[in-house]
Amino acid sequence: MRALARIAAVAVAGAALYYAGIVNSIILTHPGRPGVGAVVLGIGLAIAILLVAVVGTGRDDAVAPMPGRTWFVRGVWVFVSVMALVGFGWLVDMPRQHSLDWTPYHNDAIALNDCAARLVLQGRDPYTDLDVFACYGSLGIGPDRTTPLRRGAFADVAIYPSDDQLDQVWDQRASGIGTNDEFVWRPSYPAVSFLALLPMVALGWDTNYLYVACLLVAMALIVVRSSRTLRPFFLTALLGASSLTAFTVGGSSDLLYALPLVVAWVYRDRKWAGIPLGLALATKQIAWFFAPFWIIAVVTERGWRAAARDLAIAAAVFGVTNLPFIVHDPQAWIAGIMTPVIEPMFARGAGLIFLFTNGGVPLLPVVAYSALEAIAGIICLVIAWRTRRTSPELGSILAIVPLFFAWRSLFSYFFLLPLFAFAAIARMPIGELAFERARKLGGLTIFAAPSRP
Repeated sequence: MRALARIAAVAVAGAALYYAGIVNSIILTHPGRPGVGAVVLGIGLAIAILLVAVVGTGRDDAVAPMPGRTWFVRGVWVFVSVMALVGFGWLVDMPRQHSLDWTPYHNDAIALNDCAARLVLQGRDPYTDLDVFACYGSLGIGPDRTTPLRRGAFADVAIYPSDDQLDQVWDQRASGIGTNDEFVWRPSYPAVSFLALLPMVALGWDTNYLYVACLLVAMALIVVRSSRTLRPFFLTALLGASSLTAFTVGGSSDLLYALPLVVAWVYRDRKWAGIPLGLALATKQIAWFFAPFWIIAVVTERGWRAAARDLAIAAAVFGVTNLPFIVHDPQAWIAGIMTPVIEPMFARGAGLIFLFTNGGVPLLPVVAYSALEAIAGIICLVIAWRTRRTSPELGSILAIVPLFFAWRSLFSYFFLLPLFAFAAIARMPIGELAFERARKLGGLTIFAAPSRP
């Protein structure tokens, strides 16, 4: 019955990320509010719980003794079920406007990708032709949804520009005064990030529905891949990990890379697994962090030759989807996808950096956080390699751990971790759940309980 413990642990971690994300948003909107330490600790604990949840092979966990007393198990699943109702509530509330200034363009990732798709429909290259001021003007949004840079008028800003500073410089640049050195203006992701939006943009539909649809498809694939008798628990826990639904509905384009990445991870034993991996890599750079861990898992299961072939397929998918823009202007394309690395961005995020930007701790040089990130990355790769047979799914969480220490560790990097953990557990050889034992141990769901065999 350890399977129920694994699933519940991931849901609890997702609930912790939900509350950490809410507090993070409040503090970013209202600097000076307390809770910075709680956010950093909450995300760190959530990552630790997820790592524990995917340790081991999971073989026959459905019938193995589960640690903890019955009252504790029942209490945890009651909590998960309550949080599942919260997660479901976010999905139901999707069509409604949530504030007076509500807009579907919650951040620059959504806004710039939408405008980039419009340019493609016009036969233009967004890496060279996108005008951020015209784009934002057409969408009715302002500089609060941009990524400012530490240069030009913001060169001497220590932590992050204030709203007044953003508005002042934005108005000047939009009116033609000076050169735009302060705001990211071109798409900063590979091409699938906006190519996938073409049908939605052409029809004039809200692209946020596509992101929610991607989440629902990923959740459905995980449930289908899991053991039949565990599906009600998986579905309840997927909703109970309410960070997934809340921050997808709240506005996140990250589901465009998350869906193919889930497919690639769950079905990495298939010969076509390189295709969804390539789509994930061609959508957003954060998927690149998963690639080495995915390769380690494939090498362990199918050997170096299969891994090399799958990686070649993934590279081909990446190349084909980006080829038109590479051919048109390779410099502009490289500048676009390398924006997070080559542009002088402000420290920002909900990881360790949050203590330095909003917690009163003196900010260190960029190189200090880059070193921490690199060291953490090397350690995670070593752990993944050394445990590749005893814990083959560990890489699904280890991949993101280095970003917790990065100069930019946005909350969007972490809220999808429960989805990847569920995908990892779903492919474990857990076995089938014993109905009577599940009932006696207090496993609860908001759906039908597993039936008797």
